[in-house]
Amino acid sequence: MTTAARPTWAPAKGGNEQGGTRIFGPSQKFSSRDIASHTTLKPRKEGQDTQDEVQKRNLRDELEDRERRHFSSRDDRDRRKGTSSSHLLLEGAKRDTEDRIFPRPDDADDSDVDVKSDESDDDDDEEDDTEALLAELERMRKEKAEEKLRKERQQQEEELKVKEAELVRGNPLLNNNTSAHIVKKRWDEDVVFKNQTRGETKATKRFINDTIRSDFHRKFLHKYMK
Repeated sequence: MTTAARPTWAPAKGGNEQGGTRIFGPSQKFSSRDIASHTTLKPRKEGQDTQDEVQKRNLRDELEDRERRHFSSRDDRDRRKGTSSSHLLLEGAKRDTEDRIFPRPDDADDSDVDVKSDESDDDDDEEDDTEALLAELERMRKEKAEEKLRKERQQQEEELKVKEAELVRGNPLLNNNTSAHIVKKRWDEDVVFKNQTRGETKATKRFINDTIRSDFHRKFLHKYMK
């Protein structure tokens, strides 16, 4: 939006005063937008730390009281943590001493040789199971890779067949369906008034740098000024 149509206090004038040489005199008129709208600052209300309230407060005592409460709460927290950790340590030491004094009895039916043999058998079974699982996993991976290669080859063959069919269909010499390749007529092929000026000879235009002797002027005189 332009400001050309808006009224101004000092509109542009032509004549001797044009070009910025006009001398402006003191004017008593002024715009309403030039008046100061906010002449006073917004004061604080009661309860918003006014100047009188801040002067009446003792900030040093408040800071010391706040520090005292902080340190006292931290000491209580540390004291609670210390009692809990010491209680856990005492319980752990008590359990160790009980295990040393009263050892846990072993089963009388079990012997050292039997335990070792059972452990070795379990280890052998676990190793055999692990080898079987690894072999099965490797076989599954090979099958997946072979299946993927087979699908890729099949897809490439199908794409090649589709391309060959499109090429054969687009070549009119190889396509037996000649009706599909008949050239269509233009929309103005059968109109009545067509090529009306085919036998007329076109006059060559020439340029003459004289309006009186030009071809247009001669034709105009011959037509209207006989």
